[in-house]
Amino acid sequence: MKALKIFGLTLALVFSTVAMSNTAAKKLIAPGAWEKLGSKTVDMKADHDVLMVTFHEGFYKKVKFVIRKAPLHLKNVNIVFGNGENKNIVFNKRFNAGSTTRIIDLPGNKRIIKKIKLNYKTIPTGKGKAIFVAWGKH
Repeated sequence: MKALKIFGLTLALVFSTVAMSNTAAKKLIAPGAWEKLGSKTVDMKADHDVLMVTFHEGFYKKVKFVIRKAPLHLKNVNIVFGNGENKNIVFNKRFNAGSTTRIIDLPGNKRIIKKIKLNYKTIPTGKGKAIFVAWGKH
Protein backbone atom coordinates (compact mmCIF):
# COMPACT_ATOMS: atom_id res chain seq x y z
CA MET A 1 0.00 0.00 0.00
CA LYS A 2 2.81 2.38 0.92
CA ALA A 3 4.60 1.62 -2.36
CA LEU A 4 1.42 2.43 -4.29
CA LYS A 5 1.10 5.83 -2.56
CA ILE A 6 4.76 6.64 -3.25
CA PHE A 7 4.32 5.63 -6.90
CA GLY A 8 1.19 7.81 -7.18
CA LEU A 9 2.94 10.81 -5.63
CA THR A 10 5.97 10.33 -7.91
CA LEU A 11 3.74 10.12 -10.97
CA ALA A 12 1.85 13.27 -9.94
CA LEU A 13 5.15 15.09 -9.42
CA VAL A 14 6.40 14.07 -12.88
CA PHE A 15 3.20 15.23 -14.59
CA SER A 16 3.15 18.56 -12.78
CA THR A 17 6.83 19.17 -13.64
CA VAL A 18 6.18 18.46 -17.32
CA ALA A 19 3.12 20.71 -17.35
CA MET A 20 5.04 23.56 -15.70
CA SER A 21 7.98 23.23 -18.11
CA ASN A 22 5.62 23.37 -21.13
CA THR A 23 3.97 26.48 -19.71
CA ALA A 24 7.36 28.09 -19.05
CA ALA A 25 8.52 27.32 -22.60
CA LYS A 26 5.42 28.97 -24.07
CA LYS A 27 5.97 32.07 -21.90
CA LEU A 28 9.48 32.55 -23.34
CA ILE A 29 7.87 34.07 -26.43
CA ALA A 30 6.22 37.26 -25.27
CA PRO A 31 2.70 37.87 -26.51
CA GLY A 32 2.87 40.03 -29.61
CA ALA A 33 6.55 39.24 -30.22
CA TRP A 34 7.85 38.16 -33.62
CA GLU A 35 8.78 34.48 -33.80
CA LYS A 36 11.14 33.08 -36.45
CA LEU A 37 9.24 30.55 -38.55
CA GLY A 38 12.27 29.45 -40.55
CA SER A 39 14.73 30.43 -43.23
CA LYS A 40 15.63 29.25 -46.70
CA THR A 41 18.82 29.87 -48.67
CA VAL A 42 17.59 30.45 -52.21
CA ASP A 43 18.96 28.39 -55.08
CA MET A 44 20.80 30.48 -57.66
CA LYS A 45 19.66 28.08 -60.43
CA ALA A 46 15.98 27.82 -59.49
CA ASP A 47 13.27 30.44 -59.33
CA HIS A 48 11.13 28.94 -56.58
CA ASP A 49 11.54 27.28 -53.19
CA VAL A 50 9.37 26.02 -50.35
CA LEU A 51 9.90 26.80 -46.68
CA MET A 52 8.19 24.18 -44.50
CA VAL A 53 6.80 25.62 -41.25
CA THR A 54 4.96 22.55 -39.90
CA PHE A 55 7.25 22.05 -36.91
CA HIS A 56 6.10 25.34 -35.36
CA GLU A 57 3.07 25.27 -33.14
CA GLY A 58 0.78 28.17 -32.81
CA PHE A 59 -1.56 30.48 -34.57
CA TYR A 60 -0.33 33.59 -36.32
CA LYS A 61 -2.05 36.87 -37.13
CA LYS A 62 0.75 38.52 -39.13
CA VAL A 63 3.89 37.62 -41.08
CA LYS A 64 6.84 39.49 -42.51
CA PHE A 65 9.90 38.42 -44.46
CA VAL A 66 13.53 39.49 -44.22
CA ILE A 67 16.15 39.14 -46.96
CA ARG A 68 19.71 38.56 -45.77
CA LYS A 69 23.22 38.23 -47.24
CA ALA A 70 22.42 39.14 -50.89
CA PRO A 71 19.66 40.94 -52.83
CA LEU A 72 16.64 39.07 -54.15
CA HIS A 73 13.88 39.99 -56.60
CA LEU A 74 10.83 38.56 -54.84
CA LYS A 75 7.97 37.97 -57.29
CA ASN A 76 5.39 36.52 -54.91
CA VAL A 77 4.93 34.45 -51.76
CA ASN A 78 2.15 31.90 -51.31
CA ILE A 79 1.34 31.01 -47.70
CA VAL A 80 -0.33 27.61 -47.26
CA PHE A 81 -2.33 27.25 -44.04
CA GLY A 82 -2.95 24.15 -41.94
CA ASN A 83 -6.48 23.75 -43.32
CA GLY A 84 -5.23 23.78 -46.96
CA GLU A 85 -6.32 27.33 -47.76
CA ASN A 86 -3.69 29.77 -49.01
CA LYS A 87 -2.91 33.44 -49.38
CA ASN A 88 -0.85 34.77 -52.29
CA ILE A 89 1.09 38.00 -51.78
CA VAL A 90 2.55 39.71 -54.84
CA PHE A 91 5.68 41.80 -54.30
CA ASN A 92 7.41 41.91 -57.72
CA LYS A 93 10.16 43.98 -56.13
CA ARG A 94 13.89 43.86 -55.50
CA PHE A 95 14.84 43.58 -51.84
CA ASN A 96 18.40 44.42 -50.85
CA ALA A 97 20.23 42.39 -48.22
CA GLY A 98 19.01 43.44 -44.78
CA SER A 99 15.62 44.68 -45.98
CA THR A 100 12.21 43.64 -44.66
CA THR A 101 8.90 43.31 -46.49
CA ARG A 102 5.76 45.03 -45.31
CA ILE A 103 3.80 43.33 -42.52
CA ILE A 104 1.10 41.05 -43.94
CA ASP A 105 -2.15 40.53 -42.03
CA LEU A 106 -3.36 36.96 -42.36
CA PRO A 107 -7.03 36.32 -43.18
CA GLY A 108 -9.28 35.18 -40.35
CA ASN A 109 -8.55 35.53 -36.68
CA LYS A 110 -5.39 33.42 -36.34
CA ARG A 111 -3.90 30.89 -38.73
CA ILE A 112 -1.62 27.86 -38.57
CA ILE A 113 1.05 28.14 -41.28
CA LYS A 114 2.03 24.88 -42.97
CA LYS A 115 4.45 26.13 -45.62
CA ILE A 116 5.54 29.20 -47.55
CA LYS A 117 6.17 28.99 -51.31
CA LEU A 118 8.51 31.57 -52.83
CA ASN A 119 8.81 32.71 -56.43
CA TYR A 120 11.83 34.90 -57.11
CA LYS A 121 14.67 35.94 -59.40
CA THR A 122 18.19 35.73 -58.03
CA ILE A 123 20.44 38.72 -58.51
CA PRO A 124 24.07 37.64 -58.96
CA THR A 125 26.31 40.05 -57.06
CA GLY A 126 29.22 37.88 -55.99
CA LYS A 127 28.04 38.10 -52.36
CA GLY A 128 26.65 34.57 -52.29
CA LYS A 129 23.10 33.32 -52.05
CA ALA A 130 20.27 35.32 -50.52
CA ILE A 131 18.61 34.01 -47.37
CA PHE A 132 14.84 34.38 -47.02
CA VAL A 133 13.68 34.50 -43.37
CA ALA A 134 10.01 34.24 -42.36
CA TRP A 135 8.70 35.76 -39.12
CA GLY A 136 5.25 35.31 -37.56
CA LYS A 137 3.37 37.26 -34.90
CA HIS A 138 0.75 35.73 -32.60
